[in-house]
Amino acid sequence: MDMLRTSLKLRLTCLVLCLGAGLNASAIQWYWSNPLPHGNDVADMVCFNGLTIQVADMGQLYTSPDLLLWTPRATGTTNDLQSAVVFRNQLIVTGANGATLLSSDGVNYTCTNLPTTNWLVAVTASSNLAVAVGDNAVIYTTPDGATWTRQAKPPGVGANWLQGVAYGGGLFVTVGDAGYVATSTNGINWSKRAAIASGDLTYVAWINTPGGTNGFTTPAFVAVSDAGEVIASSNGISWSSATDYTKTTNILYTAAGNNDSRMVSGENQLELERMLAGNLKWISQLGSLPGDAPTWAYFCGLWETNPVSEYLLSGQAGLTVSGTEIDSIYLWTPLNDSNRNWLWEMTTNASLYVAVGVNATIMTSDDGVNWTTEAIPFTNGVSPTNTALFGVGGNTNLLIAVGNAGTTVLSTNLVIAIVTTNANGSLETNNVSTIGIVWNPVPPPTTNDLQGVAWFANHYYMSGGNGTILQSPNGTTWTRMTTSTTAYLSGLAVYPGGLVAVGDEGTILTSANGTTWTARSSATTNWVFRVRYLNGTLIAVGENGTILTSANGTTWTKRASGTSSWLNDITMVTNTFYLVGDFGVVEASTNALTWTNVPTITGNSLFGAASQNGQLVVAGNSGVILQTQVVPIPTQLEFLDFEYTNNTTLFLVAATNLAVDLQFTLDSSTNLPNWSTGPLINMISGPLLFYETLPTNGPSAQYFGVTLVP
Repeated sequence: MDMLRTSLKLRLTCLVLCLGAGLNASAIQWYWSNPLPHGNDVADMVCFNGLTIQVADMGQLYTSPDLLLWTPRATGTTNDLQSAVVFRNQLIVTGANGATLLSSDGVNYTCTNLPTTNWLVAVTASSNLAVAVGDNAVIYTTPDGATWTRQAKPPGVGANWLQGVAYGGGLFVTVGDAGYVATSTNGINWSKRAAIASGDLTYVAWINTPGGTNGFTTPAFVAVSDAGEVIASSNGISWSSATDYTKTTNILYTAAGNNDSRMVSGENQLELERMLAGNLKWISQLGSLPGDAPTWAYFCGLWETNPVSEYLLSGQAGLTVSGTEIDSIYLWTPLNDSNRNWLWEMTTNASLYVAVGVNATIMTSDDGVNWTTEAIPFTNGVSPTNTALFGVGGNTNLLIAVGNAGTTVLSTNLVIAIVTTNANGSLETNNVSTIGIVWNPVPPPTTNDLQGVAWFANHYYMSGGNGTILQSPNGTTWTRMTTSTTAYLSGLAVYPGGLVAVGDEGTILTSANGTTWTARSSATTNWVFRVRYLNGTLIAVGENGTILTSANGTTWTKRASGTSSWLNDITMVTNTFYLVGDFGVVEASTNALTWTNVPTITGNSLFGAASQNGQLVVAGNSGVILQTQVVPIPTQLEFLDFEYTNNTTLFLVAATNLAVDLQFTLDSSTNLPNWSTGPLINMISGPLLFYETLPTNGPSAQYFGVTLVP
């Protein structure tokens, strides 16, 4: 460490909080907790300025220098991003509703919305022109990445989508619906070419594989279709089906290649073509063996050489895998093994978040940020493939997760001693609770699906299909209660008047003692999916944007939600209600009457919501878990350590308590009185290790400080 070059000055700035401020939905900053590094659908990837860049839905864009640390970048748009290309030392990104982004460094982006509602789904570039194509056969060109011109439609395309465009060998090629193919030497004047594909062509790439011993005679354009076809052409004019490729019914989305292989991928399909035993062969790369790629929907792929030479594939829910050649075999490795199973409900119990879902998934977290998938013994009908857990609840002594065909899984609050060995060899004993961590299935008390769980009057209750309501004093012995309905009862809640159950066909039942149940009028036939008692009010949500409120469980009033999406759950943070629904819907209200849309960073449906310590956590399909610290926790930052080497300074920064979702600037000074504000850095949770590269001609001594940003 060169102390002459760099010295350290610790500066702490307290964060002053004002609790109970007015609702500001747009100020909420969401962070991915699961899957990691993110769960957005990745539409395209590109390498630029030492970064691997992923463009995704909801205007999200992520960069990584090493495929380990991924950073979200501000794009200035919430439109889905579709494609990216490097052009004249700049990065161009295109997307929905004419969105275009321009960046000179891959970090900072300028967004421009072209005067069109068309989606620009693909973009390519020659040395002097970039061409973007999209729906309604739209074509835009730009000579500089900033000024765009709409061109005339190519001949014979009609109103079909142009779904792909590529440049190679001095030629632009675009492909689209109904097997459409057109070529152009200048990106402006196009000629239609004979189509041989029966399906819609979804992508085209110029794969510059040189001829030689690899078996590929010349570089070629390769196009794929939604009918599982692969076609190729060396000149863009004459096309033929790929040799030895067996057509499937799976949608293909992308193609890429290197010096000795070509790759196509799509919906549950990944094929690699290479020379084997003197012949070109296509070989599936999917499977369950070590080294196989997971069966998944891969929307984009590329061959990259930095930081290593490998295929890189990504797609649904951000799953990204790399394929590296070892001993003439490609081994595929997910960059992160996050759980991507559908999550149906989430609750909090004694400061622990618990989420449950399909494939017998149970996930827990003590801070809403870091999640662990818990193990379940596969007994009493529970299996890793045929079990879906729909609901979870209980009390601090017993948690119950329930699901299909009466699946019932228990977690009791037992305290066990855990002995650990310290670094100095000494032993340390800690008492740890098993609740939420250790789960055991019990024999199903019914064959009906179960979803609602509640604790009331020293008894546990479960509800589900065929009007089922079950009661138990201990979670193992259950008795069915009599109800007047056969509707599926998906929600249970406790309130001062007793219990309330809600379900399909607008069903609402209440009980003052848990035994006798009375039907109540909801004035709707929509499915009332879930009910919660929050801040003195019963709130039920469900199908077609349904919101019902009640002060007593007897009389229910319909409220306007402003959405027709399914609403699936509701929770509260301080004085604000938050409800979640399909397609990433989140709405907020301070009075349960007027609701405001809260923008999110996912289009996945959200089925669970929970909160504690001023934090809001939501969960849904594809394993989505998003969290935000709505009410910041007062804290300070401190440097734990730092190291300087080779013009790079490493910093280890931590909060003085358990605060999460922090932003701070790394500031610098050469004389202490005068400080320069540095880069804005996100610290999601726990100590953060990061580095900053210093200029080679920088000052001989420098002080650093961190300043929290509210």
